[in-house]
Amino acid sequence: MRVTDSTPENDEPTSFGQKTKKWYEKNKPTIRAVGGAFGAVAAFFAVAVVAYTISPDDAEDAGSAADSADESEQRNSPVKHAVTPHTRRLSDGREIDVSGYERGGSSEDEDEDPGEAAA
Repeated sequence: MRVTDSTPENDEPTSFGQKTKKWYEKNKPTIRAVGGAFGAVAAFFAVAVVAYTISPDDAEDAGSAADSADESEQRNSPVKHAVTPHTRRLSDGREIDVSGYERGGSSEDEDEDPGEAAA
């Protein structure tokens, strides 16, 4: 009679999980090498697809379209409004008080003093 892996010395059949663990431990280097090769090929194809999707010709066309949109549309000047006093938390954890100020408006406003524009 031939003895197989499924019947150990005490005649109890081994579970599928135990067989799988033993097989994985035995073939671990090979499994990792195949997985690494598959990952490298997948990464290569992902980069190739991105490079094919965004070709230099498309990037130049998109830039020229943005330039033509800039020429035909002018940006609206911001609306003048008052900013209320508030506290601001800095990156180091300190809190500082920020006093109220006015914001927005066009630099071409005629009712504004030159000293106010610089402040």
